[in-house]
Amino acid sequence: MKKVITIFCPVYNEEENVEAFYEKINTVISPFRDRYDFKFLFADNRSTDDTVEKLREMCAYDPNVALIRYSRNFGAMKSIYTGMITVQTDAVAVFDCDLQDPPELLVNFIEAWEGGAKIVYGRRMTRDEPRIITVLRRGFRRIERSLQRDGIEIESGAWFLDKRILDELRRRNRFEPYVAGLLSRLGFKTVGIPYNRRKRERGTSKFNFLSYFSYATDGMVSGTVVPLRLSILFGVLISSLSFLAMIYFLLAKFVFGASFAAGVAASIIINLFGFGANFIFLGIIGEYLGRIYLEKDSSEPAIIDEAINMAPILSSPIQVPAAIPADI
Repeated sequence: MKKVITIFCPVYNEEENVEAFYEKINTVISPFRDRYDFKFLFADNRSTDDTVEKLREMCAYDPNVALIRYSRNFGAMKSIYTGMITVQTDAVAVFDCDLQDPPELLVNFIEAWEGGAKIVYGRRMTRDEPRIITVLRRGFRRIERSLQRDGIEIESGAWFLDKRILDELRRRNRFEPYVAGLLSRLGFKTVGIPYNRRKRERGTSKFNFLSYFSYATDGMVSGTVVPLRLSILFGVLISSLSFLAMIYFLLAKFVFGASFAAGVAASIIINLFGFGANFIFLGIIGEYLGRIYLEKDSSEPAIIDEAINMAPILSSPIQVPAAIPADI
């Protein structure tokens, strides 16, 4: 039997792009149809335009197109994560439907997958974006590398994941807002395909500056307690300086006979020592909270409210409503 590859596309208010994306991907996968069967899965994050209506029409026209719709807008990353753990096929290709990540990448993804790679991702060389965003992005990557124990190579964007990765995600059943970091920590053979990101032709991006900032913050703290440990180091530093200052004031007062106003030296010593002790204990508390965070992170996937052309999900914890059977 042919292996099955699912083209997974999360959408939110993309009525201008869903049909163009579907047609373009069909053109790209045409040479591979003699070797693989292809399915489409669109995950709607509660769009408010005509995106869902167009997707329902596509599902009625093509039984290889499936749709899941979430009960509310859970955000881009949880939408992607939930879709990935829902797919049961031999591989999944994750693309945004705005066509900024060229669908032609899929050819390179499949070739790398056939060569043994379990995770293939698009490595963006250039982007059509404001200069300030580029500078901030590079700064974030440098901070991320210094905070993360294991280097994170995978970038957000276009991915191609083997069934083994999907099975491992379902087995772990733990969502992290920084999905690229989650995939990186799984290990396995990973290949990056360089490309130049295109300019969006239709519609507007749903990511604004605050969205980028939030995602960057997730990337810096996800899967690591290094920022919490920095508070311990800072506390030790302040305590050391406080101890030295305490010695200085004691020597100045009782050995060298320096004159201080009544209670000033004692107040300074007590305050400095208290600040240092507080930082140390806050750092220790933060260390334990960090361990709880790593184990008890908000791991629930998004809630699926509607499903069309989806086969029953047997091994996934997600409860999917009754749907028209398909092979996804």
